[in-house]
Amino acid sequence: MPVKASADEPIRSNFERTVIDGVRRDRLEEVCEVPVEHETLRVWGNTESEAAETGEYLLFADRDGRRGGDYTLLARIAHATVLDPETAAAFTQTIGWSDDPDDAYPHVMFLDPIYEARLDREAFWDTLGFKGWPNDTFSAINFDRRGSTFVTAYDSIPEFIEEIRGEKIYPNESSEADGRSEPADDYQTLEAAITDVRARLAAASRDPAWLERRLGKVLVAEWSRALEGFEPSGTVPASTAATFDQLRDVYESLEPKLEEIAAEIGVGSHGSFSPTEVLFLCWVRLVQAEIGDVGAPLSQPRLNSILRETYSIEGETDGDPSPHSPDVIHPVRSHIRETDPTVYAFGATPTDWLTTLEYGSVPFDEAHRDRWTALEEGDVAVLHTRTNDERHDPASADVLGVGVLGQTFEKDEPWRLDEHAGDASYPLVATLDRLFLLGSIDDVDTSQPLPEKTPAKYEAEIGALTSDTLSVEDANRICAAAGETAFPTESVCAPFRSDDGSVDHDGAIALVGAMADSLTEASTVNVHESYQGSIPAATLEGLYFPDDQGERILEQIETALRTGKHVLLTGPPGTGKTEIARRICERLAADYPYLYSGYETTTATADWSTFDTVGGYMPNESAEDGGDELAFTPGIVLNRLKDSQTGTQSNELLVIDELNRADIDKAFGQLFTLLSGQSVQLPYSKNGREVELATTGDVTGRPADHQYLVPDSWRIFATMNTYDKTSLYEMSYAFMRRFAFVRVPAPELPEGQTEDAEIRLEELVHEYADAWGLDIDRDVAMAVGRVWRKTNHAVDERAIGPAIIEDLLRYVTHHPESDLEYHLTQAVISYVFPQLEGVPKRRTIVREIAAVDAVDSTLLERAAAEMLQVTPAESETV
Repeated sequence: MPVKASADEPIRSNFERTVIDGVRRDRLEEVCEVPVEHETLRVWGNTESEAAETGEYLLFADRDGRRGGDYTLLARIAHATVLDPETAAAFTQTIGWSDDPDDAYPHVMFLDPIYEARLDREAFWDTLGFKGWPNDTFSAINFDRRGSTFVTAYDSIPEFIEEIRGEKIYPNESSEADGRSEPADDYQTLEAAITDVRARLAAASRDPAWLERRLGKVLVAEWSRALEGFEPSGTVPASTAATFDQLRDVYESLEPKLEEIAAEIGVGSHGSFSPTEVLFLCWVRLVQAEIGDVGAPLSQPRLNSILRETYSIEGETDGDPSPHSPDVIHPVRSHIRETDPTVYAFGATPTDWLTTLEYGSVPFDEAHRDRWTALEEGDVAVLHTRTNDERHDPASADVLGVGVLGQTFEKDEPWRLDEHAGDASYPLVATLDRLFLLGSIDDVDTSQPLPEKTPAKYEAEIGALTSDTLSVEDANRICAAAGETAFPTESVCAPFRSDDGSVDHDGAIALVGAMADSLTEASTVNVHESYQGSIPAATLEGLYFPDDQGERILEQIETALRTGKHVLLTGPPGTGKTEIARRICERLAADYPYLYSGYETTTATADWSTFDTVGGYMPNESAEDGGDELAFTPGIVLNRLKDSQTGTQSNELLVIDELNRADIDKAFGQLFTLLSGQSVQLPYSKNGREVELATTGDVTGRPADHQYLVPDSWRIFATMNTYDKTSLYEMSYAFMRRFAFVRVPAPELPEGQTEDAEIRLEELVHEYADAWGLDIDRDVAMAVGRVWRKTNHAVDERAIGPAIIEDLLRYVTHHPESDLEYHLTQAVISYVFPQLEGVPKRRTIVREIAAVDAVDSTLLERAAAEMLQVTPAESETV
């Protein structure tokens, strides 16, 4: 049972919901008869039409690609049944396996017990002769398959099961006691609520110390001291009000998670308090009890007064908003609250921060590899100045801005000024997904590399970058007031830490809040640097190309990218053109994050116009008159150049599938000029200015709101089926010369039916099957290979690529080999026939395929008459 490693896969969420977390029995009793006695059930299902047998085992595999991953769980099937369609649909929706009301998984398996799997994947695959993960989502392991040494390694399958059976994880005491998760009624007293919440957290295997770790005992102790003597709706000193602001801020940041937990474990309400407020109140009281007598307990009236701000504040304040006030909104502040990242203070010289602005990244030297390795995507970095001397005076530092970290990678080329001089090396890079700075970033020229600037120029730019900084003294004051520690300037990469070692999110939130109004977002891609890299052969791993064809394709694409050309992949259907384009774009975005911010894939249509590609006027949704006011809205291409949410510069590669299905001249319009490297004005206006598509040579500094800047490294990847003659438009020479045409041919299949030709044909199909992780028998390989050969050799200039053959093989191997003729014919109808639509000599191709021994000619001819309007028996002259 493969469960892909990606967290966003539907099968992953279904697995975690019904096998790991379990499903309450009472939810299913209204749908069907439940054959297992536990209150919490572990359930799995699929679309099989025949039920598994009681006592069989499911071996769950956490897959990572075609060959990576591990076996994780071993589950015994306590009962299996095939539900009728109506019940299956109701069961599927009740259990949450799909959001589509038309989906149904009739084959339901109740699992009991479930164990951890102690199975070494590599050793097991060697024993059975696997070359990759089996492709079926539910199939029996063939212990006697060709090449298996299982019978010499184990005396029996039960012995094998016993050996791989690890610790039992279900049922256990927690799952047996989960009857407590019945939703609670309204609590009569707070003490009853605290007692019940404590028990529910334990019964649901929820760590009772989660909130304690999230807040820290020191913070809760500070709250307790502030509560001492507090009368709800009374008057408090300014310092106490600041603490209450902090408490309210914390609650609001945790509210979504608390709401989720309260619903999960069934917390009840208490008077006017919702279950979420009850959970927070009780959990804080549990932490207070753990701390001991350090102040006053949090009560419902006190929390109610704090959350709703019904108290008064003594005296006058300085007029400044509290640095941790929830009224201050900033993307980084929200990010910290919602994701609980590690927050760092990054220190570098002002000159080095010019490099960060140029590349949207922060380089580190080898001495700080351990700290660089610990950085994770989504962490936050507050940027400050420092000298190169580790013993520098922290008081001389200034805070420049803040950023959200992206991926990390290692580089070879010099970026920083001292790297160009040969005095240092900073190969370790942390990219920034978002970057906000306090200085005048518009006065920094990122089009000219730092080493090419005169000392006077980069000194002037340093002055612009540091023109509106926050002093470290102010940063210390803000952090200490909101959190527990001062602003950390002790090293080039210092974490915000509380006294107990936890991340000081409060100090970081307050600091960002204090800077929020003065921060300007900068682009994190270098628009002036052209692509001069290389594409590793591993990019095409899992895609099989005979001989060195894959390397030649990559070499042609590399050359096109380096010489400023866009890329057009041509060839028969099924040769992998779209997959090649997608993988290369994915690789470029991963290996060169300072150049590319991602990629987007779209499919061209005959209806395309410049409105789709460039943009045009659309009703403004924010207009007060209900959206009748027209405003310029960018199209597919322009949206790759500027982030529609933030308005900052981006550089997303664009993959256009089946390009020649569009009328290129009509669809691209003014883009012809842009693709030739020249700026162009559009017949639209934005904020009173004509919309401009600009090249880097015509724009200095950040592009204005009406400008869309094309980075020097931006590229279009397009695909075109050369044999598709229906619904196609001719491409003009003016368009074609802006692209490098890269041919992706179908493999040459051996002609004739000699013994050597048959052997080579079988070997070729097996080579592709191995690349796809398919284990096929010789009969299947020969039958599919002959269909492929007949399809490609029946008429000139008409062929299909290996991707369609992969579809045939996957379809056929999913069914019993005894029905090969029927299922191969059905596969041809499903996957080959659509490629013959509109082909003039399709009758000849169908006739040749029907002549293959393993094809049901009667079924094929009947389908050809219905789908392609041809009868293979008729003659064909065109």
